[in-house]
Amino acid sequence: MAKRKNNPQNDKAEQKQEQDKPQEKAEDKPVVAGEEEQDEEELSFEELGLDTRLIRALSKKSIEKPTPIQRVAIPLILEGKDVVARAKTGSGKTLAYLLPLLQKLFADSPSKKNLAPAAFILVYSEVTSLIESCRVQLKVVQLRSMMSASDLKTSLAGLPDIVVSTPACVQTCLRNGMLQAKALQESLSVLVLDETLGCLNPPQSTGVQCSMMPAGSELVLML
Repeated sequence: MAKRKNNPQNDKAEQKQEQDKPQEKAEDKPVVAGEEEQDEEELSFEELGLDTRLIRALSKKSIEKPTPIQRVAIPLILEGKDVVARAKTGSGKTLAYLLPLLQKLFADSPSKKNLAPAAFILVYSEVTSLIESCRVQLKVVQLRSMMSASDLKTSLAGLPDIVVSTPACVQTCLRNGMLQAKALQESLSVLVLDETLGCLNPPQSTGVQCSMMPAGSELVLML
């Protein structure tokens, strides 16, 4: 039986095809974090890289040490990673995304000229008071389902830095022109879905969230 001769040109072509195949980058994958993940040492908020203004605000609330979910999630969100985090109620998961979110907006606010809010937090619980307790110089509004169209428009009139809302309210604002999809694509830097399963139900709300996400923005899912 005749043996097939090796063809150097064919070998080079095959190698080039392998090299040309799109490689999945590790940084493109969302990072999954859970409160059961323990650090070998308990890092402080300062060691996690938090701004001193936020640390002082936490101290006034007698919060001195980060919880396990905060130790895992805060550095990842500060790095700009897409994060999927799982933690029980009462574990400190709200501050786990709020603290790095506020810090990122501190850094952006002096130079970035936004045409729409820079951050959306889609959640069914009240987190505005928690943000205000951090004593940050950022405008925060909470949109509620019982608000009239005129009240929603008034709340968004001053171009808030952070909008806390439900998916249904965001859908109403987009449909009625109170939020512009193009402006969101240019300005949105962080989208947080707290109580994620609730935010993705009904399924049509998923389309609203996907349409809000520009390339390069950060997504945080809290389970």
